[in-house]
Amino acid sequence: MTEQQLEEKASFDGSTVKVLGETYEAGKPEKPENWREKLKAREDMIAYLKVGVR
Repeated sequence: MTEQQLEEKASFDGSTVKVLGETYEAGKPEKPENWREKLKAREDMIAYLKVGVR
Protein backbone atom coordinates (compact mmCIF):
# COMPACT_ATOMS: atom_id res chain seq x y z
CA MET A 1 0.00 0.00 0.00
CA THR A 2 1.33 3.42 -0.89
CA GLU A 3 1.64 6.16 1.66
CA GLN A 4 -1.07 8.80 1.42
CA GLN A 5 0.06 12.35 0.77
CA LEU A 6 -1.60 15.06 2.81
CA GLU A 7 -1.69 18.69 1.70
CA GLU A 8 -2.42 21.71 3.88
CA LYS A 9 -5.08 24.03 2.49
CA ALA A 10 -7.10 26.94 3.82
CA SER A 11 -10.69 26.16 4.74
CA PHE A 12 -13.63 28.50 4.25
CA ASP A 13 -13.14 30.05 7.70
CA GLY A 14 -9.43 30.74 7.14
CA SER A 15 -7.98 27.95 9.26
CA THR A 16 -5.62 25.41 7.72
CA VAL A 17 -6.73 21.82 7.26
CA LYS A 18 -5.02 18.71 5.93
CA VAL A 19 -6.63 17.17 2.86
CA LEU A 20 -5.82 14.03 0.93
CA GLY A 21 -3.66 14.66 -2.16
CA GLU A 22 -3.67 12.88 -5.51
CA THR A 23 -4.59 9.20 -5.22
CA TYR A 24 -4.61 8.14 -8.87
CA GLU A 25 -1.86 6.51 -10.89
CA ALA A 26 -0.16 8.73 -13.43
CA GLY A 27 -0.45 7.86 -17.12
CA LYS A 28 -3.02 7.31 -19.82
CA PRO A 29 -5.23 4.28 -20.48
CA GLU A 30 -3.86 1.79 -22.97
CA LYS A 31 -7.20 1.22 -24.71
CA PRO A 32 -10.74 2.59 -24.48
CA GLU A 33 -12.97 1.05 -21.83
CA ASN A 34 -16.29 -0.36 -23.00
CA TRP A 35 -18.55 0.09 -19.99
CA ARG A 36 -21.46 -1.70 -21.67
CA GLU A 37 -19.51 -5.00 -21.60
CA LYS A 38 -18.81 -4.65 -17.88
CA LEU A 39 -22.41 -3.86 -16.89
CA LYS A 40 -24.97 -6.41 -18.02
CA ALA A 41 -28.05 -5.46 -15.96
CA ARG A 42 -30.13 -2.46 -17.03
CA GLU A 43 -30.26 -1.14 -13.45
CA ASP A 44 -26.45 -1.20 -13.24
CA MET A 45 -26.16 0.76 -16.51
CA ILE A 46 -28.62 3.41 -15.32
CA ALA A 47 -26.80 3.74 -11.99
CA TYR A 48 -23.46 4.12 -13.82
CA LEU A 49 -24.84 6.81 -16.08
CA LYS A 50 -26.38 8.73 -13.18
CA VAL A 51 -23.20 8.70 -11.09
CA GLY A 52 -20.20 8.02 -13.33
CA VAL A 53 -20.82 10.13 -16.41
CA ARG A 54 -21.28 13.82 -15.76
